[in-house]
Amino acid sequence: MTYQNIFRTLTVVVAAMALSTSCTFEQDEYFSESASLRITHQNEQIKNQLVAESAEGKNGWVIQYFVAGTDDYNFEGFNLFGKFLDNGSVTLASDHRYLRNGNANKYTEYTSTYDMLSEEGTVLSFNTWNDILTVFVDPVDPSKAPGQIINNGEGMYGDHNLVLKMKGDNELQFYGERHMAVTRMIPCDRPWKDYIADTKAMKNRIASTGLNSYYVVNGTDTMYFKDVNKGLFTYCERLADPLKKLTLKCVFTPKGFRIEHSYPLGDSTFQEFVVDNDTTCLLNEDGKVKVIACWDNYILNRTAIWTMDPNSYSAEQNALLQQIDQEIQKFNKNWSLASVGMGKTNNKDAVNGLVFTFYTNANKKSTNNAGLAMTTSRPAYGQMTITVSPDDAIDGNMKNVESRGATNMTSLARQFAATLAGTYNMTPDNYFLPTGAEFTSTEGGTSFSLKKE
Repeated sequence: MTYQNIFRTLTVVVAAMALSTSCTFEQDEYFSESASLRITHQNEQIKNQLVAESAEGKNGWVIQYFVAGTDDYNFEGFNLFGKFLDNGSVTLASDHRYLRNGNANKYTEYTSTYDMLSEEGTVLSFNTWNDILTVFVDPVDPSKAPGQIINNGEGMYGDHNLVLKMKGDNELQFYGERHMAVTRMIPCDRPWKDYIADTKAMKNRIASTGLNSYYVVNGTDTMYFKDVNKGLFTYCERLADPLKKLTLKCVFTPKGFRIEHSYPLGDSTFQEFVVDNDTTCLLNEDGKVKVIACWDNYILNRTAIWTMDPNSYSAEQNALLQQIDQEIQKFNKNWSLASVGMGKTNNKDAVNGLVFTFYTNANKKSTNNAGLAMTTSRPAYGQMTITVSPDDAIDGNMKNVESRGATNMTSLARQFAATLAGTYNMTPDNYFLPTGAEFTSTEGGTSFSLKKE
């Protein structure tokens, strides 16, 4: 399926979801009763379910709450927690970033009231102010100081009246009465603070500011997620200058993350992803769609220096490195070669490629480096090809060493780079946040390993 067909399908599916969400709610089959009485009975059932899961010894509910947002600003999903009492009291909790009175990002609980309303269907109403939820409904601009009313008075386009969309034994789904965003409630399987801590640990395990893009794969269909760690991210056909893209919202869970709506890819749909047992990817509900971190791009981009394991050097490489060390000492007798790696040098005319790091013998904490540019590419997922050329640039330090009498430095560096030319299979030490990787030659050449400094 081409990306044009994928996005065409997405458009139809999203439109269908919006239509069905606007008019669908669950009712039990009380066919002998009036509509109003059926809703009354359903309200009683939902309230009993909310209260039963909030009983002593239980952990209440995880409330996966989304707001509609606007074209001017949009928001991620939020994990709230709730316990409901039969007397109409509700205690909500969260540590979200829009808590006020100095509580932003701090665990906070707040008790207010709720009610079950009978309108066109069952409506769960948080009918008095609650610091945890009502801030999403309050008509202020969340990007400014509290109290500044925005022009249309809608705030974040959240809802405090939630219309029942679907009910099950272990799940309730609602949509906002005014703005239609989805709220999903599931029983919480652990104390609230533990759920928050475990969710943060999972988020930190699978996403970071450094490695924050993913392949989304179903067979031969491949798309991308970009900026997942923000909870508000992009779904696109390529990472650089995508032709089309959708903005998705998610909440993180102790097992992965869940998107507000479901979306198709190939012969499957996805909404919730959990880390696979082998910890190499995340899988959707039917296991067909994989979310795989772009760790191979992360290593190829080499924004930091990744050091080669000296135990993997061949005899030829060791001999070249001994000669390079001698050339460095011709430049400065107090200097010595410390390591070889790949990354970006940190001096004049910096290059991205092969990096020779050296230190002074008197103080091994004082280091500098010299670099030779190399071209790397990704021929397939999990692979890297190194290409070298006699015209590859050198950085300022390499030029400086050359100019001061170590005349063979660049020539030796190019010879060393030539030993690395070829294609390698990459195996990271961590498939989401790698700090090292094994590079196994596919052509019988010299394999090596890298470790992030």
